[in-house]
Amino acid sequence: VAVVAVVASLGACEPPPPPPPPPPPRRPRNGEDHPRPRTLFYYGPDSQYADSQTDSCSKILDLPQCGMWKPDPKAFIKLLTTVPPGFIGGWGLLGIVAASMSTSDGAILALGTVFSHNIMRHVPKLMGMKAELVTDKNLLLVARLATIPFAFAAILVAAFYQSSAPAGATGYLLIVAFDVVLAGCVVPLFACFYVDKPSPNAGLLSIVGGTLMRVVLEFTLSKDGFLLLPFGKDEFLDYGTPTQDLYPGWFDVPSGDKWDSATCKQSRFSDFTGVDSLASPLFSLLIFVVVHYAERALGRPLFTVFPALMTPYTKTSPDDVDNEDRSVASAGDISVKSTTRLVVTK
Repeated sequence: VAVVAVVASLGACEPPPPPPPPPPPRRPRNGEDHPRPRTLFYYGPDSQYADSQTDSCSKILDLPQCGMWKPDPKAFIKLLTTVPPGFIGGWGLLGIVAASMSTSDGAILALGTVFSHNIMRHVPKLMGMKAELVTDKNLLLVARLATIPFAFAAILVAAFYQSSAPAGATGYLLIVAFDVVLAGCVVPLFACFYVDKPSPNAGLLSIVGGTLMRVVLEFTLSKDGFLLLPFGKDEFLDYGTPTQDLYPGWFDVPSGDKWDSATCKQSRFSDFTGVDSLASPLFSLLIFVVVHYAERALGRPLFTVFPALMTPYTKTSPDDVDNEDRSVASAGDISVKSTTRLVVTK
């Protein structure tokens, strides 16, 4: 035991072995182990493809001349087609094309269906024509024919419309179209299910009012694309155009050689994106509530516009009629059998 204790004490006095040296740092490849997103890594402000506007100045940076980075709106497409393997970029482009086609064909079919069932259905009644013309076969034919001019109109818009929106020209139009539908139709749609006997005039005016307000705000509100409200601090000033080529204020030069930051005229960021999307449905709701309860208090409609179009109707088809006849026949058979069973029992 003493020998073991002595050996153990001698071993405890020896210094521990040095730790192994750390591995040498490895340079990231293809954006690997990089804290920034790959698009910013390859097309960011300090990348080899960065583009800057040199003729700019900034008060908060105290720079009479500096380079303002200009983001590339097509950076993701360039990244998708150059950095990953070819088949991944190809599948990404196919996904973009498939998503675009699925959205466009659905919109064109919806336009044809609405034109046929909501407009052409009432034309014979308004023109004094025969009501027998309104059949499912004729409405289907009109819907199919209406998709042709709507498709050509969509092609012209996609080919010639230009916009500087970050989502692209046609992409921004799609966003605005869905937003207009939300602003004009969400209130009447919910009112149909949750309001007792909703007023047709209130629904019509709420659709028109919400849609018009959304369209007006689209062209009147300031939208510079930076998604920043016009706050009052200098951090929310865009780059300006320099008027002096002197030194910055923090340079160790005579005062006469330093620039005056007041000469840098900078515009303030101003982007009210989203305000129009929230204000328009609220305006539509206000119109619906006022008109609906005004007509309920008076006990009559405030006005009458196109009585033929405002009259409710039930969509029926030959299949519905056949099913109804079968239901009536089945009910008759059941009643006959019940009566026979009752007589036999007696």
